[in-house]
Amino acid sequence: MLDGNGRTLKTTQTSLQILELILEHEGLSLAEFDQMIDKPKSSLHSHLNTLVDCRYLVKEEGVYKPSFRLALLGDRARQRNRLKSVAVEKIDELTAATGEEANFTVLEYGRLLMIYGSSGVTPNADDDALFRREYHLHNTAAGKALLAELDRDHVESILDEWGMPRETESTITDRERLYSSLETISDRGYAIVNEEFAPGLVAVGAVVHNDEEDVVGGLSIGGPKYRIDMSRLHDELADQLLATVAELERESPILV
Repeated sequence: MLDGNGRTLKTTQTSLQILELILEHEGLSLAEFDQMIDKPKSSLHSHLNTLVDCRYLVKEEGVYKPSFRLALLGDRARQRNRLKSVAVEKIDELTAATGEEANFTVLEYGRLLMIYGSSGVTPNADDDALFRREYHLHNTAAGKALLAELDRDHVESILDEWGMPRETESTITDRERLYSSLETISDRGYAIVNEEFAPGLVAVGAVVHNDEEDVVGGLSIGGPKYRIDMSRLHDELADQLLATVAELERESPILV
């Protein structure tokens, strides 16, 4: 965290690292933290006690877990950029019309964060991907669409910070190739990913603006490649995606 002098506080960073690890692992013991964080066990114990005392963690049988108060913070953050019910309705309609998964995401600190997802099916609670809500920009459809809206310096700063990790054999990891694709995306108004994020998955994404032309977020739709070929992705799904984007932008006051 930055204080008034622009310095960062190591103690706060450690506490936040603890929270991130707990969210990633859905609960950890002090001994497990001791293996993950290079700090004295006594110091880790103090951080954990403070987070429990402030009600951001709960301790159950020696395991630290996220509290419901922590969830309330997330809900409050969502309200800052939340989709009102009519927008959620349109995204659900897009899923119903296509039979594919639609996601609304926002750009924050160079990362793509999922705000709302609609698949039209009951999720499998054992699917780890279900709980992934933060993504890179260079290999996601909405992420690439958002990058295409940014100036080169901004894109460079994001790539410098987060890199371009290869998540599949098809992930673009070369900046010049990415910049070339961003020019194409800017010209046609939507982005495509073809197994760049996960093997066998394809998607199309576009940017949603408010009535002042500011970027509100990104909307994407996609699914398994065995039922979505490139022709359908570029024609049917891209058309339906852009139609939904246009509807959302016409009703931009519903987007906070």
